[in-house]
Amino acid sequence: MINPRILVTGGSGLLGSYLLRWFKHAGYKQLTATFQNPDSIPSDLREGIEWKSLKLPDTQAAIEITRDKNWVIHSAALVSYHQSDKYRLLEMNTVGTADITNACLLHQVDHLIYIGSIGALGKESNHVTLNETNVWLQNQFSTAYGLSKYLGELEVWRGAAEGLNVSVILPSVILGTGHWHQSSLQLFDRVAKHSPWYPAGQTGYVDVRDVARFVGNILEKSISGQRWILNGTNISYKDIYHLIAKELSLTKKYRPAPKWMAKTILMMTNLFAGKSPGTDILNHVYGTFSYDASKSLGQDGFHYRPIEKTIREVAEEYKKGGDSRPLDFE
Repeated sequence: MINPRILVTGGSGLLGSYLLRWFKHAGYKQLTATFQNPDSIPSDLREGIEWKSLKLPDTQAAIEITRDKNWVIHSAALVSYHQSDKYRLLEMNTVGTADITNACLLHQVDHLIYIGSIGALGKESNHVTLNETNVWLQNQFSTAYGLSKYLGELEVWRGAAEGLNVSVILPSVILGTGHWHQSSLQLFDRVAKHSPWYPAGQTGYVDVRDVARFVGNILEKSISGQRWILNGTNISYKDIYHLIAKELSLTKKYRPAPKWMAKTILMMTNLFAGKSPGTDILNHVYGTFSYDASKSLGQDGFHYRPIEKTIREVAEEYKKGGDSRPLDFE
């Protein structure tokens, strides 16, 4: 498609901002993005993009924001593991996604990309490898956030059944630069500034630029109707803490935290800010889960950056303090 009109919801967030940078890097001009707080818009993206306020759910606002768009990437979401946020998660991530899906159907948008989460994959037991065929399971490893993203995904597939071209992206923990006290970037703050304890589990990580590039590629190739896990590597919390500590030149001795201690440690971090985490997130971070991204590697020319290189580049920006510079697309 020549010069598509593109909308990125949640454009001021970590992934949303890098999606916009990828589109600009690739030469796309007609870009619209949404924000909730204007102060969160990255300084390098204030020009050349039409910014609009959007707080989901909002049926009428979703209709207006998607009007005349060809490609819509729905990356806006609430991420929380607070027990008290369950209904807010369902409202924004599920009902809000239904609003976007219905608006795209109304305007006959050419392609809707839904940014889901590996948290929407059902984990039958500990020590499992998951792929795109795994369906939701409600058990000790599931979280309210994961449920809200899974139900949001169902709204998107319902849109597909009604004739919409959709793709679902399931990224693992996304690493990049941005606001250090938000989302997955808090990991660098936790390693640098908090007690030297790590949970005993394992999860997957992916470079934010790889996610942005993959989304751009499937839009350009008009590949729809599929679910994609995006995961650069599976690595234990122990190993990723040590990798980050090494790149930050930290000398603290990092040790595994007993599960009984983990709740107190989490409450001292930015992620929980003194609020009580539920047992679901504790079970999750003490579980050992791997994510099979071989399907994504089947796309011509697609590959993942080495986790060591990503951590090195992110750590260099973190050490500078203050606002971080965006990572380059090579």
